Amino acid sequence: MPVKERKTDRRTLYTRQVVKDALLELLEENPYDKINVTTLCRQAEITRATFYLHYTDLNAVLDEVIGEALDIAEHGGVPDDFGTRQRKLMDILKNGPQALKGNEQFLAPCQRIADHPKYRNLFSDDSLAYYIINKMYLAERDISVPFIQMQCGVSREDADKLFMFTVYGLYFVNRAMKWEKDDQWYRIQYLINNLLTFGLDGVKNLPDLFKKGS
Repeated sequence: MPVKERKTDRRTLYTRQVVKDALLELLEENPYDKINVTTLCRQAEITRATFYLHYTDLNAVLDEVIGEALDIAEHGGVPDDFGTRQRKLMDILKNGPQALKGNEQFLAPCQRIADHPKYRNLFSDDSLAYYIINKMYLAERDISVPFIQMQCGVSREDADKLFMFTVYGLYFVNRAMKWEKDDQWYRIQYLINNLLTFGLDGVKNLPDLFKKGS
């Protein structure tokens, strides 16, 4: 008979949540590179032994917190099919910047990653910027790159580079705007998404000669 996977007990889930919450609390006052296991244990009011029962190191906690934030951003009640989501977003964009209000879930996760106030300090930490971008890139790559490849008629490698460009660009624009969803934010998201949409069409319409690598 197949062995059933043992469910994580409530005490373990509680302890891990306490540790993750403690990390987010510390990030309110400290950059990540100034936090260590000792300060985290003190904030969480646990011993180092308890910490190492649940995590191998501080980065393991960080990865779990980032993963939760990405999961929240990715699953916002939108269709799983990436093409369907893009077509819906293009329909929304036809009605101007204000049409994005209430439809933010159709934006890319890297545009709305810090929607939840709980994670705002995490994504505002300069010492974590490139680490987080790489996590976002890897999390979205498998769904986004095939769509770009099909939409533009380019190789997977070229589609990957185009996707990398959008992830880095969107992330830093949002950081520069401090992730605040005011009218200016919606206007910029509207402009950027029109740029991306028509930019992909522009690449699609290039002669095949210029789309093939050497």
